[in-house]
Amino acid sequence: MDELDPADGDDEETPPNMARVFDYNLGGTENLEVDREFSVEVDAMMPGMSALCRDHRSFSRAVVDHWCAEGIDQFLELGSGLPTVDHVHTRSRRVHPDARVAYVDWDPRTVEHARRLVAGHEGVSVLHADAGDAAAVLAAPEVRDVLDLSRPVGLLAVGVLHYLHDDALAARAVRAYTDALAPGSGFAISHLTSVGRPDIHAWATMNHGGWSYAPRLRGPVEMTPWLDGWAVVGPGWVSAPDWRPQGPAPGAEVTGSGLWGVVARRG
Repeated sequence: MDELDPADGDDEETPPNMARVFDYNLGGTENLEVDREFSVEVDAMMPGMSALCRDHRSFSRAVVDHWCAEGIDQFLELGSGLPTVDHVHTRSRRVHPDARVAYVDWDPRTVEHARRLVAGHEGVSVLHADAGDAAAVLAAPEVRDVLDLSRPVGLLAVGVLHYLHDDALAARAVRAYTDALAPGSGFAISHLTSVGRPDIHAWATMNHGGWSYAPRLRGPVEMTPWLDGWAVVGPGWVSAPDWRPQGPAPGAEVTGSGLWGVVARRG
């Protein structure tokens, strides 16, 4: 199973990589034994981590399907990780064969790996950048040369904004992205919360030792201002894996999913 590029390494000195761990939890093959062992250890300490990964992807799939049905055929995903297991370009091209996708991730090894995975896919790019630096992301050729920002874009912030700890920075970054998008664009957020999940609170407050970053937990009251000027689609803030364009759907406090999700549209 460990048949990744030698640049990824597969010896005992290789640390777990969160994008590969995510891939493993989705049932993918772009991961190493160290990632699988780490995932088992995390699940023993925080049962449900693998379910969180699947719930993020369930939300992303539902959103992309909705946007494709609405005619959106270009997408910008922040904190994309590895584009595997029914990712955005695969999902969207079932409806729009020429859909264009720009992925953004901050980890250089993940970006290198992701670029190998999408090599040969015209109209798909992977940008190495901090999602919190919206100006740099939007100005990068990996975005500008792939996406036409004068037309509607689907902006996915799935499982990434909780790693922007500074609330003011997060708000500014979101505003910069949303201000840059054309009318008819979509914006989707899934975000960790400890509502109904005390284990996530414990996860957020422990020392992560450098292999990952503790998330900043937020709720709808804190994040709703990010959507100023946008129309919420469907049921509003709900448990992310339960979101559908036609409501209603239960909240995270009801399902205990640990994830808030919302989708909005720029009129």
